[in-house]
Amino acid sequence: MSLSKFAFAALAASCLTTSVYAADTPPAANPPAMMGAGHGAMRGMFTQEERMMMMADSFKATAGMTDDQKHAYRGDRRAKIMAMSDADRAKFKADLDTRWNALPADQKASITAKVQAFMAARQAGGAGQ
Repeated sequence: MSLSKFAFAALAASCLTTSVYAADTPPAANPPAMMGAGHGAMRGMFTQEERMMMMADSFKATAGMTDDQKHAYRGDRRAKIMAMSDADRAKFKADLDTRWNALPADQKASITAKVQAFMAARQAGGAGQ
């Protein structure tokens, strides 16, 4: 067997075993912890409604702050959430759910629109808030 045929066979076998291994790998028990505190870590931790409630809280808390103060506030909040125990995080999530469900439909729509505008500005490279 020539070297190129051998290399091709090894590459094909490697691809097959990688796909079989990936298919058999169970999902991580706690993916957000594995992601660290970087971008998207809390996306897997919270539902869309919970994230919107947190953003509504952030909009209220950071009103009148400079961009640097807002950035520091979000970093501190993220660090506190990532440091929570599973039980504390469950309580926090339950509180967010309860407060979201208690909002009237028009207020939910307003928060949703504000969050979508914030995210659109963020994706466009703007400051957002």
